[in-house]
Amino acid sequence: MKITINTQKASKEETKKLNEYLLKGDWDFKIDEEQEEEPKYILSEYGILIVGSHGITLNEKIHQEELHEYSIIEREELINNLIDWISECGQNRSSDKVLMTDDLKMLMNWEDTYIFTSNSTNSYIRQGDSNFNETCEELIALNETL
Repeated sequence: MKITINTQKASKEETKKLNEYLLKGDWDFKIDEEQEEEPKYILSEYGILIVGSHGITLNEKIHQEELHEYSIIEREELINNLIDWISECGQNRSSDKVLMTDDLKMLMNWEDTYIFTSNSTNSYIRQGDSNFNETCEELIALNETL
């Protein structure tokens, strides 16, 4: 970690005290409570990776039979699908076209390789969202029952 301290307006004495304090190394930084926590899970093509442990390959039945509200999809694949659907959308479905265009813009700004997509709505979950870990845990638990 690099910290830059502007000492332009500080006196020589203040700068010297600060330098001595920093060189002692007995200081401690408080962790901001709103700081993003380390990921517990990472999505992959085959399932969910538990950080620092192992990966879980999800049973294909979960996706095929839509046993859970969310499925894992490659974000780029979803973007390509949306582009195709938007181009096929007729005049009578202009509200659908607007929703898909909004989703496309949002997804293009994300950097995740894999995300969760809802099987019944245009809802998406990515790592860092408040319900990401919960969704991973639900899928892992469901997978264990199969």
